[in-house]
Amino acid sequence: MHGRGKQTQITRMSSMDVEAPKQEHASVQEENKYVDPQQSDRITSTGLKVLILLAFQNCTKNLLTRYVMKDAPNFLYSAAVIGSELTKLTLSTLYILLIDKRSISSIGTFLRGDVQNTKLLIIPACVYNMQQTLELVALENIHASIFSVLVQSKLIMTAVFSVIVLRKQLRKAQVISLVLLTVGVVLCNMEDSNVNIDFSKDSSQLKGIIATLGIAVASGFAAVYTEKVIKKKKDQN
Repeated sequence: MHGRGKQTQITRMSSMDVEAPKQEHASVQEENKYVDPQQSDRITSTGLKVLILLAFQNCTKNLLTRYVMKDAPNFLYSAAVIGSELTKLTLSTLYILLIDKRSISSIGTFLRGDVQNTKLLIIPACVYNMQQTLELVALENIHASIFSVLVQSKLIMTAVFSVIVLRKQLRKAQVISLVLLTVGVVLCNMEDSNVNIDFSKDSSQLKGIIATLGIAVASGFAAVYTEKVIKKKKDQN
């Protein structure tokens, strides 16, 4: 009886030792579940630097493209888009080879291992190429400042496609903030711009404005579609 009591006591202690890590793991998961959302939404210093570089890149791109297109140069838009994409491909490949220290074959291995998502991303890739063509059309026909004003409508289009494609529920405060943000950016740009839109003077301005609004629609759809593909991949993993 005394031996059986010791054995029972040892069994209980061992079971407690096994359950302790489980309870600790469960408590950690419970704590992670209630992480402050404000902390997770805070932007890092690296993210802030990237945003600044992107803003600088977008402004510079618009000004340079307008400088090139204002005299209506005689070249195919498709050739310019293909050249731009080949430059991106070359720089991306050099990054993989020189920074990530990987081989050329690793690119093919990655693409073969993720064929389904690669096929899905063909759609936003085509939309982005169309967007680049529309940018050339727009900046050939309207001033860069007007283009910068009108292209801000992509914020609204992104929100609309988020509701349609991702089924996101936007709160009233979010909608009001988005509208005020867009209107504020537009007013600031219009205040600094001395360029007036005159449809009667030059009908090409209408063509440029329509192309710019097309860019906003294409950008919003491509961004939301890409987000959907990425979320689907995470859910599968």
